Amino acid sequence: MAKMRVMGSKNQADEGGLKFNLRELGGALGDFGPLHPLFLTYVKILNLDPANIMFVMGVSNLVIGIYYKLPLPIEPMKAIAIYALSSKWDANLVYATSFGTALVWLLLSTTGLLDKILWIVPECVARGIQLALAIYLLMESVELMQTSILLSLLSIAIIALCTAIRKRKFVPATIILYCIGILIALQNDGGAATLSLHIPRIHFFTINDTLRGMLEVGFTQVFLTLSNAVIATRIAVNERFSRKIKDGQLALNMGLMNLLAAFFGCIPLCHGAGGFMAQYFYGARTGGAMVMEGLIEIISAILFSATVMWIFSNFPLAIIGAMLIPVSIELGKEILKLKKHIELIIALLVAITSYLTNLTIGFILGTTAYYILKRHTTPQLLN
Repeated sequence: MAKMRVMGSKNQADEGGLKFNLRELGGALGDFGPLHPLFLTYVKILNLDPANIMFVMGVSNLVIGIYYKLPLPIEPMKAIAIYALSSKWDANLVYATSFGTALVWLLLSTTGLLDKILWIVPECVARGIQLALAIYLLMESVELMQTSILLSLLSIAIIALCTAIRKRKFVPATIILYCIGILIALQNDGGAATLSLHIPRIHFFTINDTLRGMLEVGFTQVFLTLSNAVIATRIAVNERFSRKIKDGQLALNMGLMNLLAAFFGCIPLCHGAGGFMAQYFYGARTGGAMVMEGLIEIISAILFSATVMWIFSNFPLAIIGAMLIPVSIELGKEILKLKKHIELIIALLVAITSYLTNLTIGFILGTTAYYILKRHTTPQLLN
């Protein structure tokens, strides 16, 4: 039986719940969806309506925060985003692919197939996926920081200072950094706030678009999401909270949010271990962070979508890059929880392969290597 043996953290004082304070707001801003580079690129290159995307993300955040009472942030599905952007998809093809992924996750979560698939996944493979994600984040952060080295260093200093005094008094580094970023963005012309009512409309697409999107990239995305948004996210959350979540719950969340996304003009969405670690590192400890982020996104979408999009488009990338540095470190050090040398080797194999190719290949190669070694070595070596 190779079901991942997730050891609980020795200090699981965080119980979840709903709290609304600066700490939770700071955590919410640690992985604020509309500032995600893929969000901005969808809008700039494919001309998707930012208000529709923010509305769906806001509703999803609000419902998930109230129901689970935990920080479970949502973000764009990376493989679909990269492929859609490089292939210059039209909007309906994006929405149709959201629908296709929704059907897959609803099927896996409601039939029990997901549990059967995950039963064979070793813990060392999941840890390797986490390390690969940490490397991705680190490389992305370095690239973003190069846009302004001085601003990056200032941002890192602010994060380090806030982290150092955290035990005595919580100071939300993200709120400070967001204020600095918004002030810099407003230095450019054209940033006057405008109030305009926007009501998201229902979108329709064809079955052919759904099939095309899933065949070109959707099914590949499922494997990536399985490793990052389900396995790695569940481990990261359950090691820090006594209020546990299950794989099937995460899959059901993604099924429902993408069903909403498909008909209300939003990009394919998922959970993510990196997003969770970002919110957790910057202070999120309850579902209040999700609720506040959701309300900000819904209000922005309905009343201030043009202004918010303008600010986000001019927000300094160097600040975002600096914020990703400690998050990548927190995510990467999870591999140290593996105690056996052979498990570390497999995890490193998964991480290196995933980084050089993609997460799906790393996932398959690592799982295969685990069972080959398990068959030809003594049980004590792996168990």
